[in-house]
Amino acid sequence: MSQISKKRKFVADGLFYAELNELLTRELAEDGYAGVEVRVTPLRTEVIIRATRTQNVLGEKGQRIRELTSVVQKRFHFQDGAVELYAERVANRGLCSQAQAESLKYKLLGGLAVRRAGYGVVRVVMGSGA
Repeated sequence: MSQISKKRKFVADGLFYAELNELLTRELAEDGYAGVEVRVTPLRTEVIIRATRTQNVLGEKGQRIRELTSVVQKRFHFQDGAVELYAERVANRGLCSQAQAESLKYKLLGGLAVRRAGYGVVRVVMGSGA
């Protein structure tokens, strides 16, 4: 493996994170996607997907998470078994800004009045201790 400057490595890592986040946002928006964490270990890269509805992310018998793993593997040119995806439930969805933004988006797309949707989100956030 050739040497890579620190600057290039940071840019490459940031680009990987941004593209992965965009891919997962598009794919898992209706499942309460709330962010991603990437852990690089010498053996493999672990991608932890945070969502409010982890069962939907996992899919039936883990089918969907396997599909996502293969998509990430092909898109970012990982070796077989070099990338592992995990789903983690958001501890307090009322305090997760990304989950609340998605909730507001779907309320508005569903035709709920703007003020009612906004107040509903604010009530959930304030009820969670914000």
